[in-house]
Amino acid sequence: MNAVTAPLPSAPQRAQREAQLPFGPPFLIADPAAARRDLTLLRRALAAAGVVAEAAVARPVGQAGAIAARALEDGHRLLVAVGSDRLVHAVLRVLVDPAGPRWPDAVLGLAGLGRQDLSATFGLPDDPAKAARHLLGPNLFQSDVGRARWRGPDGTTRVGVFANTAELGYPAEVSARAPAATGGALGAGGMIPQWAGRAGRLAAALGGLAATRSSPARLEVDHTAVDLRLAGLVAANGQFSMGRMKVAPRALPDDGRLSVMAFQGEPLGIYARSKDLYYGLHVPHPSVREYQSRRVSVDTAEPMALVLDGCRAAGGPPVTFEVLEQVLRVKV
Repeated sequence: MNAVTAPLPSAPQRAQREAQLPFGPPFLIADPAAARRDLTLLRRALAAAGVVAEAAVARPVGQAGAIAARALEDGHRLLVAVGSDRLVHAVLRVLVDPAGPRWPDAVLGLAGLGRQDLSATFGLPDDPAKAARHLLGPNLFQSDVGRARWRGPDGTTRVGVFANTAELGYPAEVSARAPAATGGALGAGGMIPQWAGRAGRLAAALGGLAATRSSPARLEVDHTAVDLRLAGLVAANGQFSMGRMKVAPRALPDDGRLSVMAFQGEPLGIYARSKDLYYGLHVPHPSVREYQSRRVSVDTAEPMALVLDGCRAAGGPPVTFEVLEQVLRVKV
């Protein structure tokens, strides 16, 4: 009996596929919240475009790093973080270490689908069908990555990276408590209802207030240094944090600088301006110091929480933030 085989793709078909998938098929890595519905919708949208995407769910989210490492070793080069910024952070740590890129030919795709701050800076859509289209084709963005050095609880120096923001004090506590979804109407994106999203953000804000106190601090940036009473600080590579709040409206992820937002006074003052923060209208203001700097150093008289991309870091100030220029390839 003669074996029946599928015909080999023609030259035009191969050229079309290479144009559609220049970095190979996307490998989707989802957090548990996205796995409930959004991951399936995204795979269906890709399938409608003729793309079969492998997928894995990180349970817990920290397992995303191990999943990403295996995918890279298996030859995948387009890794897509489907879900929260914490998931992005776990994948980032595999792609980039504090010395630079580990996999220079790898590409990071972002499918936040309503639950990710970093994707908002790049203007990526939350709808799965629209997000799928951004995973196809050759468009790339060469993004900076932040590097943090801080004192661990044992007194040793620790080093890490962040794709979106590093935060101290009140912003750090809010980001660490941010709910799994930002909220929106139930629909194709599978997001939680608006009332539940608002309730989650309120709980994160109140929890941040309860856990935070301001501290005398010394802040050093390029060309200047100041002493202030610090309620919170954001060293931003992206514009959004704390649950889609436009905290750093002038941040650009490819300019070789961090956008530094230092909030003076008490944490309650930041909370009181939540509406302004959401729309990026909190600057200029006497209580907010804004800088653009390649290097940022902060020391505080009292301990402050440190969070990188929504993930708590063990330890805290003194801390230094720096820029690794254009070491991450982001699919846009």
